[in-house]
Amino acid sequence: MSDTPQLPVPDNVWARFSADPRTQGDVRASDADRDVAAEVLNAAFGDGRLDSAEHAERMTTALGSKRLGELVPILADIVVSSRRGQRPRTPARTGRLLQDGALRSWLGLALLFNVIWVATWLFAGQAPYYYWPIWPMIGTAVPALVLWVSGGSMANRSRPDDRDRRRLDRGR
Repeated sequence: MSDTPQLPVPDNVWARFSADPRTQGDVRASDADRDVAAEVLNAAFGDGRLDSAEHAERMTTALGSKRLGELVPILADIVVSSRRGQRPRTPARTGRLLQDGALRSWLGLALLFNVIWVATWLFAGQAPYYYWPIWPMIGTAVPALVLWVSGGSMANRSRPDDRDRRRLDRGR
């Protein structure tokens, strides 16, 4: 790594340090500065820019750094994507995530209610009695079904999109 590296790390990352490591390298690094460096290294590892051995080596150096200038060489050749490898959230994807979450939540609650019901009559030593879990299962199924049938679009209705805002602005 050279003395004056070309730094592909975005400027907003350098601004997150207590002082700019590129210009004030003699300033002592704080825990927060080391955390910023670790976050950048983890993002690069998540993007596939570092292998596990190089990631471990750089993390050891970052976490053991005493001065900000020691962080520059280990971050100099890293390009960090702004979204860190995440797919953009489209309204359809967000709706699908909400649908799946609603279904998983309902199934989890239904399982919990039934486990409690089975445990109470097993430990009581009696035959099964009134099946009370049906009522909380129905109560939690209604909002889950509404979200499922709407395709998750119910969550997007709380924020008007740009077209609605423009229509409102023209109406004034």
